[in-house]
Amino acid sequence: MLTLTGLCHGFHTDNRTVGQNTFTENLILLEVQDVNQYGLPEVKTLKVKLSKKNMEQGLNNVWNQYKGKAVSVPVFVAAWASKAGNAGFDFYLSGDGKPQNFEITPSKAS
Repeated sequence: MLTLTGLCHGFHTDNRTVGQNTFTENLILLEVQDVNQYGLPEVKTLKVKLSKKNMEQGLNNVWNQYKGKAVSVPVFVAAWASKAGNAGFDFYLSGDGKPQNFEITPSKAS
C-alpha cells in the first residue's frame, strides 16, 4: 500500500462527458508538495478516486471532516491507456479508506 501525505481539501464530485456518455467521479482532493524537473518545490492538487463501495460506506463524509488538515491517504495506483494513444495513471482509495496515522512517538528507555 502507498500513502500520499498532504493537505486535505475534502470530498469533490466531478462530472465529465466522453462522447454521448456522462461519468461522475467521486474524489478526495489532496494538496501535496513535489519537486519539479528543475529542482524547485511545486504545489500540486492530486485527486484520489473513491469506488462505489467507498461511497456506500459513507467515506465521502469521513474525508470532509479532515478538510484543511494534514493527512496520509492510503492509495493504490491503476495505470490506463486510451485508444487515442494517451496513457497515465489514477490513484484510488485503498485499505479501509480512512486516513492513516503516522505519528511517531518516542520509545521509553529501558
